[in-house]
Amino acid sequence: MASLRSPSDRTAPADALVEQVLAARLPSPAIRREIRETAGLSYRRMAEALEVDSMTVWRWEKGRTTPKLEDAGRYRSLLDALAEVAK
Repeated sequence: MASLRSPSDRTAPADALVEQVLAARLPSPAIRREIRETAGLSYRRMAEALEVDSMTVWRWEKGRTTPKLEDAGRYRSLLDALAEVAK
């Protein structure tokens, strides 16, 4: 049976995923740390805002691990907002 969904309906999930991936692109670990420090935030406070462990933020800033896609989007949004405030 042929799909009743239009071609644009079928590409919507893929388009949404591409948007999510693009939104989750992060600055380098050193820049992430600089943004946090300029904002005067501790690892603990940043972690609370992101609902992760403070060691997780430390690992992200050291480049030891990479955030999961869902965490990366929230992290990027927070970093962008903090960088704007610092201007």
